[in-house]
Amino acid sequence: MLLNLFFLRIFKLKIVLLAAGGRAGADFFHSLIDGHSQILQFPGYLRINENFKTIFKLKDPHKIAKQFIKMYPEFFDSRVNKFERWNKLGSNKNSFFKVERVKFIKNFIKLAKIDDKKFDILKKLHLSYFLSRKRKLNDKKILFIHTHLLSWTKEFIKFFRLKNFEILHTIRHPLASLNSQQKSWLNFDNGGHYFPKELYYHLDTVINCISDLSKLGSVNIIQLERLHIKNTTVMKNFCKKFKINYEKSLAKSTKNNLIWWGDAVSGRFLSGINKNHKINIDKKYFYERDLIFFQNMTEDIIQKYNYEFYYQRKSLYFNFLPMKCEILVWKNTIKNIFFKGFRWKNLLSIPLFYLIRILSLNLLIIRARKQILPRSF
Repeated sequence: MLLNLFFLRIFKLKIVLLAAGGRAGADFFHSLIDGHSQILQFPGYLRINENFKTIFKLKDPHKIAKQFIKMYPEFFDSRVNKFERWNKLGSNKNSFFKVERVKFIKNFIKLAKIDDKKFDILKKLHLSYFLSRKRKLNDKKILFIHTHLLSWTKEFIKFFRLKNFEILHTIRHPLASLNSQQKSWLNFDNGGHYFPKELYYHLDTVINCISDLSKLGSVNIIQLERLHIKNTTVMKNFCKKFKINYEKSLAKSTKNNLIWWGDAVSGRFLSGINKNHKINIDKKYFYERDLIFFQNMTEDIIQKYNYEFYYQRKSLYFNFLPMKCEILVWKNTIKNIFFKGFRWKNLLSIPLFYLIRILSLNLLIIRARKQILPRSF
């Protein structure tokens, strides 16, 4: 009886999606709400691709649950996720979590119905996971879904035909965001995951993501700097917005209630709130003209969210010359082609994304979009 009442409530939950900015703390924010008693969620983000969509085409509840486990094994044994360092959780960095697969399947079979709609199935997968963690049945008010990428967020909304939802988007100072992306990915795994396509995506995310998300629905901004320095204020504003209680767990960075130390890309073990968080820009990854250009391109963002202007403001409409960040990525691409085997795709991406950047990332297009920037918590 209690389970049935609880299940009826999850159909009325406020749907909140989280879309990440460039190294702007989306996973960090997710880790802060990990232990909140009124939020129903998975511990990580959902990859909204064709494999994900296939799950919802199945009719057999047993197969649906098994396919979900197959796609997200890290949700059931955190040691699988070495990239996010879920294999090094806890105060001594030697803990991990496990969720019983058999219990998850049984819970889902109990809840599922043949005529379930796609989004009902997703809700029941969330509830089955929650019950499999042996958590207490309490009053949930938010169904929180970390869609992470802009493209995944678009696909998620389209696939489930969502109408009533809110989007959270994490940002940081645009120049710091670009710097962190460049520094982190070029140094992670010998640069083996960072090529012109990825560089363009990161540039576009910093410059255009807020505008692109605003076309999808209501957007709320979370600034990484404020999330650290004014954590209590930000989290209380978040709670007020979504009418949930402020809880002490919102000041703790955890995954399934175990201390989380950040992902492997950062190259350091970082956990929790840093009241001394500072904006750092390593000029070894950019020419000064590049930073001036990026500041010019993101002027409205910097001004709206009270960030500092580091250079004199100029109206630079184009930057036709190769930027240092591009040159470094080109060198990295050639290096990886040499050591990991020749790939036409990676080599051709150098001129292709250089041309795309010149044509699409310029002030004429930015000024033409006339975006209205949403509020920040």
